[in-house]
Amino acid sequence: MKKIYSITLSLAGICQSVYLVQQLAYSGKCDKTAFKTCLKSILAINPRSLITIYDNNEKNLNIGLKQLISILTFSNFSCSYIELIKYIFDMIIIENKLKKNQKHIYEIKKSLTLISNEYDVFDYNTTTLISKLANVYIKKIGSLGSRVLVKGTKNFLEDVDIQDKIRCLLFAGIRSIVLWKQCGGNQLKLIFFRRDIIKKAQKILCD
Repeated sequence: MKKIYSITLSLAGICQSVYLVQQLAYSGKCDKTAFKTCLKSILAINPRSLITIYDNNEKNLNIGLKQLISILTFSNFSCSYIELIKYIFDMIIIENKLKKNQKHIYEIKKSLTLISNEYDVFDYNTTTLISKLANVYIKKIGSLGSRVLVKGTKNFLEDVDIQDKIRCLLFAGIRSIVLWKQCGGNQLKLIFFRRDIIKKAQKILCD
């Protein structure tokens, strides 16, 4: 398959998002560089190439690539693993609903353009930026009627700042699902080309 590289990166983006959601939900913390990459992917509305969406560096997706390999090689059957899979399927359902609502897609792009223009020098750790992106998620994606039910530690799940970060990560995950499909990816091809995707992910990690 010609687009195996792009499909692998976008799948890694999905896996990285849900893995960081899980980290935040259970520990209140997550990898800062990986989180920053996810935030940047949301704001990359008109990218020159797929890798620019992930800040021009494959290594920014190392966490996602490792999780992708783990999922596709069935190397882990823990409750944590099952949660990750469920989050991904829930996000696919949301993305399917979103692509049928052109008005929402237009309004999301408009909102993201406005947010992006406000930040000439990006500081992806600012509470304001995270809050604004989370607000777009609530209004335009949360209103579609489907939700990702995140499990974790009660204290962290009730923290407003962590809630906003989780929404941003789910937003980034849905963004990567859009990319995956734009590259020709779907669930059937994921089965047929599973080994090719594993090999490509392993090669990217080793390079």
